[in-house]
Amino acid sequence: MLKLLLIGLFTCLLLLGAPQAQAQQMGSALAAYEEGNAPRLVTANQSGGSITLLARGSGERLKEVRFGGDLRQLARADNGNLLVTDYSGDRLLLLGEDLDLERAIPTGHRPYGVIFDPKRRWFWVTLFEAARLQAYDLDGALMLDVATAETPRGLALTDDDRLLLTHAMTGQLAIYDLATLKRDPAAPSLAEPRIITLAETHSDTPSDSQGLPRLLDGIALSPDGSEAWLPHVLWNFDHPFQFQSTVFPAVSIIDLDTERERVDERKQLFLQINLPSVGNRSQIVSNPFAARFAADGKRVYLTLAGSEDLLVFDLSRSGKSNSNRHRRKKFQGGAKATQLLRHLPGQNPRDLLIDGDHILVQNAMSQDLTRLNSGGPGPFARVTVDKPRFARLVDSDPRPEPLKRGERLFNLGNTLGQNGANRRFPMAGDNWMSCNSCHLDGFNFTNRFLMQAHRQSSKDNAINGHANLTNMVAGDFIGEYLRMTQQTQGGMGHDPRDGAEAVDPANPPPEVKAMMKDLHAFVTSDGNLPYLASWLRLDAPRTDPARAPTTHPKEWLNSASCQNCHQEAFADWSDSNHRLMGNSHPYYKVVQALARETEGEAFGQWCQSCHMPQQVLNGQTELPKGSHMFERGGASLVKAHQQGEPVVEEGTSCLFCHRITRLEDAGGNAAVTVNLKDRESYVFEDAPGGSVRHWLGSRQINARPAMHKASYQKDFYQDAALCKSCHNEFAPGSGANIVNTWDEWEKSSFAKAKDPARRRSCIDCHMNPEPGNGGAPVAGRSTENGTYKERLYRHNFTGAQHQLVGLRNPALEQESLALLRSSATLSARIEQAADGQQLVVRVTNVGAGHALPTGVADFRELWLELTVTDASGKTVLRSGQPVDGAVPEDARLFRKVFGDAEGKPVGLKFWRYAKLLEDTRIPADGWRDEAWPLPSDAQGPFSADIRLNFRTYPKWVNDIVRAAEPQLPEPPIVLLNRLQLSQLTPTPPSPDTEHEH
Repeated sequence: MLKLLLIGLFTCLLLLGAPQAQAQQMGSALAAYEEGNAPRLVTANQSGGSITLLARGSGERLKEVRFGGDLRQLARADNGNLLVTDYSGDRLLLLGEDLDLERAIPTGHRPYGVIFDPKRRWFWVTLFEAARLQAYDLDGALMLDVATAETPRGLALTDDDRLLLTHAMTGQLAIYDLATLKRDPAAPSLAEPRIITLAETHSDTPSDSQGLPRLLDGIALSPDGSEAWLPHVLWNFDHPFQFQSTVFPAVSIIDLDTERERVDERKQLFLQINLPSVGNRSQIVSNPFAARFAADGKRVYLTLAGSEDLLVFDLSRSGKSNSNRHRRKKFQGGAKATQLLRHLPGQNPRDLLIDGDHILVQNAMSQDLTRLNSGGPGPFARVTVDKPRFARLVDSDPRPEPLKRGERLFNLGNTLGQNGANRRFPMAGDNWMSCNSCHLDGFNFTNRFLMQAHRQSSKDNAINGHANLTNMVAGDFIGEYLRMTQQTQGGMGHDPRDGAEAVDPANPPPEVKAMMKDLHAFVTSDGNLPYLASWLRLDAPRTDPARAPTTHPKEWLNSASCQNCHQEAFADWSDSNHRLMGNSHPYYKVVQALARETEGEAFGQWCQSCHMPQQVLNGQTELPKGSHMFERGGASLVKAHQQGEPVVEEGTSCLFCHRITRLEDAGGNAAVTVNLKDRESYVFEDAPGGSVRHWLGSRQINARPAMHKASYQKDFYQDAALCKSCHNEFAPGSGANIVNTWDEWEKSSFAKAKDPARRRSCIDCHMNPEPGNGGAPVAGRSTENGTYKERLYRHNFTGAQHQLVGLRNPALEQESLALLRSSATLSARIEQAADGQQLVVRVTNVGAGHALPTGVADFRELWLELTVTDASGKTVLRSGQPVDGAVPEDARLFRKVFGDAEGKPVGLKFWRYAKLLEDTRIPADGWRDEAWPLPSDAQGPFSADIRLNFRTYPKWVNDIVRAAEPQLPEPPIVLLNRLQLSQLTPTPPSPDTEHEH
């Protein structure tokens, strides 16, 4: 059997030098060690942003050093140095033994786990959002950096040189064999890990514990090294989101000898915890967080962060797996939960540490330690509370009080609270779940995994999240939070069995209003959803605790200031739709006004975050006046620049796009962070265009081009995920996928081709100098007299909305049409069907890396128009011919049709999408066959004239828009492809024509 050296866990506790448990060293945010003969503790205090040194015996705080950020884990090396992960600051802190900062190390997104490897004298670190595993030496030098599967989180290290790593949002455990590590300084490497995917379970009864394993954080290894315990939850999203059938707590067991999951031994923490029920009710717990084995391996202690409990498993009574007495139920590992210590002192207990007969529990929200007495090693030992507040970790939390209280509510699944303090107005019913049970760490890129876990047919229910939450964005957010809490968590009186008072969401009592305002403060905090309706963030300090940070119009450089060096890019962009997506886009303007009228003024911000992000970041809520729909060459920008006047640009400006410093990848909805302050700026950079001062500013750029590139060009700008941030779109609250262009691309050969030379990203096709060439590279220069590149990207942004571009620049319109016309091919045949002959037309998607059409596919018109004549020249079939400019309803259209909860088409109000009524689009790499019966007396051979037509918007939409914008011309019907055939005779169907792709 293996002996454990180190366990790296999700949050806060690390034990070094503690009595008895030398082999069970926990990587987290509390390190225990000896200083001379004095036992010490050092803690990382998460959102408190500080490190605290304590006397381990008394809990006396000896020193606290504030660094800011969100300090999740620490690891202590054999020389006394500490390495700390700052989860929100994207950095590591290397501290000396006296807690002095020796080095701050920038990292990728969300450094989380850290563990010390004594064999190599390295620190291993996980980057949760960046999906990296890194190693640093004692001086903080990066020794190894490897890509991992998504969402690496907790770490553990065994003495046979295996490194274990949890993947929180994919339900996986990676096991790296460190014997394969090559420490070649020129090219260090590590072999691919063994990946164990935890089993997904199902039951016909929705309230049975089941679902996808998610929210894996820490790893607990048995003292003999034979097994690993992984606390997590199960997501069960195959039915409408509701209380007591969606989220279930569990612990999975990994056999480390065979490197397999013991599926039958999974601890389902409701009925199977083998504890007596109370009042004929299951004892419900929520959010299992960290587990620890006792030094003798006979007990496992587990914190339940949501319900704020401690669960004790007794392994000494487990018996043998083949014993007859265990066959009446699932084996459950034989390990029985023998004690549930309910509602611990402190708030949100997470990590824990075994110190002799004591158990120290770190409470993340109350920022203190609770000391428990384990009761000793006897078979009937019971854990009791020794000191409720053994140590206060943070002297002064710098965050506003409402924010702290809101975070507490977000994490709270405790129905009663300590001493029943939460009995009247609990956040959850029966301790079942908390907001944190789904939204790990708040609102971030983990939202995407919630959407991916949606297992219902969009024809029945397209809603991925909470239904009817438009008021949370624009209206009575207090009432919406209350309805959400009642319907999905059973709180606020929905489950009255523990004495909770029923709360009317329309008229809550004052104390409940105050609670919901605090919750709102956390939901709209900078790290979550500062503008509420979208994932857009500004990397800037918040000066008003109640309002999201904003910019001043003068902070935005006019895009015309870039044209001296980037003339072609400015010329392309200034006439594109990416520049004019707000009031100059008449269709958007009408729909935006309708959204504000029907849902509330603030609801429009959901649309603005992609269409007019500068407005959102400036804090401007009113729609601007005026339009540049027909303006050519960015004339108004050039004029404002010459006059030195600030301007709030529509669409995505140069500075907006090129100061995106982070992709949140939350599934869409402007999931980016913009930073305007930490860039290379120049004297006179905002001077009027054409002036001597502006010329001098430009010369500074030429003098230091590398600095300029570092500020305005990031590697991920060529990543399709950047496009995804706006070209995937989901409805606020409900999460219904309105646009999923990126998802369509990700599944296609354009993204997945085995030959890398055949892969195509969004920009390969839509920013190509020669649109319609299949995304093939075209060489050129991106700056005047700049470096000649093998692949040049232009800012033409070719796409389906050719009409508006054509009002400004006919040449750019033709480029968009060239791209559209390269997307599909036509073929046709006459088949002998059971009741006669039929014409079958196949439309094949050959050029689009997404569905045809994509984007606003509920409005785009793509259809077949055809005329068929028989041998005598008589017309025997006509279909799809427009009538008074409108496409007839019986035409074969390729589109989406959105419906509301009652199955009625939503029309312009697409944000009310709840059911997908129709989807006849053509997927990437696929085709669609459409068949028309021919008259029984028609005689061949036949002739056919088949057209594939396209129009950006249907006539009924255009009529509404033109009523508001009379100067807008009718959008033309564009012929994308035409097939003219004669001598058509029946042919037998081929095997691949019997179904559509």
